[in-house]
Amino acid sequence: MFQQLKARRGFVFVELAIALPLLILLMYTLANVTAKIAKQGRNQLADYVLEEEAHQLLERIVRQARAAKEVEPRNGSNGVKFVYHATIDENRDTENPPALTVEDVLETQYYLAYQKSDSQAINLYAEHQDKVFVNPITGDNTFGETSLVKLEFRERETNVLHITLEMESLVTDRIIKLSTAVYMPACELKPGLIHDD
Repeated sequence: MFQQLKARRGFVFVELAIALPLLILLMYTLANVTAKIAKQGRNQLADYVLEEEAHQLLERIVRQARAAKEVEPRNGSNGVKFVYHATIDENRDTENPPALTVEDVLETQYYLAYQKSDSQAINLYAEHQDKVFVNPITGDNTFGETSLVKLEFRERETNVLHITLEMESLVTDRIIKLSTAVYMPACELKPGLIHDD
């Protein structure tokens, strides 16, 4: 009986000596696969955030440019200034004319690149006349931080503004580049725009 018990103990030890390395190898493989799947998912989400931010930003700038009366780029920075004026209704009451004329500025909208001291990302802010940087339009996204690489405005024809936007994902280091042209029939293009000859 004692010899049978001793033989069983040896068999269990040999079993453990074979099973334990296999179990460790299996756990390592599962952990490695899980980490790669999590990283792949995070990268896909970061790329989605990059594409969505770039498309939404360009769409917003195009809407602002179409409505602007004046467009003036900021010298030496990734930024632009849009100025909106009142329009006079041709069918207005001539006895009680409106208080505003075409020259009256209703609003000035800035888009300025700004880098916070505690961040490596360059974000784009919509700065109004009070010149306060609040609520960035780009970056500061939990699922994938982005950075503005380039925002360029070019005039190739009269009243046609070509906009180029480049943004980078700080998670995946991928860059997206979007370009479009905006026709602005009532716009006055100010000096500072890059003219292509």
